[in-house]
Amino acid sequence: MASVLSPLKRWPFVPGGARFRKLWAAESISVIGSQVSLIAFPLAAILLLNAGTVEVGFVSAAERVPYLLFGLLAGVFVDRWNHRVVMIAADWIRAAVIILIPLLAWAGHLSILLMCVVVFVAGVATVFFDIAYQSILTSVVDERDLLNANRLLETSSATAQVAGPGLAAVLLRVMSAPYAIAVDALSFAFSALFLHSIGKVRIEPEESSEAPSIRREILQGLAFIRHNKYLRWIATIAGSWNLLIQGVITVFFVFMSQELKLSASTIAVVVFFGTIGGVAGIAVMGRINAWFGAGPTVCIATVSAAIGGIVMALADSTPLPPAIVIGAAYFLMNAGFPLFDVNVITIRQTITPRHLMSRTTAAIRTIIWGALPIGAVIGGFLGAALGTRTAIVVLGVALLVPAALTVISPISKVRNISDLSPSKDNNASNDDDNDPDETPEPTAVAHPVQGVDA
Repeated sequence: MASVLSPLKRWPFVPGGARFRKLWAAESISVIGSQVSLIAFPLAAILLLNAGTVEVGFVSAAERVPYLLFGLLAGVFVDRWNHRVVMIAADWIRAAVIILIPLLAWAGHLSILLMCVVVFVAGVATVFFDIAYQSILTSVVDERDLLNANRLLETSSATAQVAGPGLAAVLLRVMSAPYAIAVDALSFAFSALFLHSIGKVRIEPEESSEAPSIRREILQGLAFIRHNKYLRWIATIAGSWNLLIQGVITVFFVFMSQELKLSASTIAVVVFFGTIGGVAGIAVMGRINAWFGAGPTVCIATVSAAIGGIVMALADSTPLPPAIVIGAAYFLMNAGFPLFDVNVITIRQTITPRHLMSRTTAAIRTIIWGALPIGAVIGGFLGAALGTRTAIVVLGVALLVPAALTVISPISKVRNISDLSPSKDNNASNDDDNDPDETPEPTAVAHPVQGVDA
């Protein structure tokens, strides 16, 4: 480890020079388009295909289930392949398949099955893109600047969460939902062009006298998480949180559209107001981290989301219009996401050796993003069995579980992420009873190496 991480600055500079700026631009453009589809995909299913909660749940699950099926395998291959080339290929694949939705709608052949197939293929490409993206970041940014780089990337994500629904509200007033999805396809094409302009990024492969083995390399990534107490807790907390959040989101669109009889553009406005919470979270993150430390900030994030879930559960039980209550609840949820993501991603990148970065990223994302399709299906069936109001109550109150897990975890005791540096303390990120032979060498990290992310 060359040095400890730089402090989180109130006005962070752009680290990493031109390469980081292009990577940042590519991700920012892509995520804006994705936020349009966050509203356009479920509304296309609801308005054009008369989909209910179960069908919407399956569409949401189809986009996320590739992490369960291919996440671990993708981690092995991304470690072997050129990260930039993987990201470019994934962007062009996503652009090509997503544009099929408006084309099928024009032709009158769009169906729930075809929509699931399209979002599934796009989801497979996203698996490879996200794993490569997390790995390439530590090769274009100095380790001392990781916290600031992750904050800038999360700022783009939070801004996109505001701009995307706002753009969706405008698009949905002038065109139907499937055509708005074409904006997402275009965003992936622009993202690919920015990645083309980065140029070659050299990443040294791990030197090993052993023959390549997919099984062994998968197990290495899983073993690193199993023997690292911080990563174990991150996987557990983020996995349970994502499961419940995805369940809420699956029910929440159907609830607003069919039960509250809100128009597509009104739903976009409600989501737009709620996602301002992400920007608010980024705005206060520097002060919260400085006052309380990284671990307590993560606790604040999960507690904020739990409060938001409970408020959403009470949406039709207050004198205020339900749309305002849901918007406020969604605001609280989104405010917690950047506080959680920036800190836990930086913790993971700091304590993970570079040669294990893609495999560890893949393993932990298989766990935490693999929870998303499960949550979508659970939310869909709960909505069908109990009704959307009751389902939101159950899922909203259940968000207290990840909040409680965060408070009792060792993450809550971390003040400075640099304290977890293996070069400062080989046991800082591992249990005291770990086999010393399984503890990563400090020099491994010294070589160059984001519904919550981890």
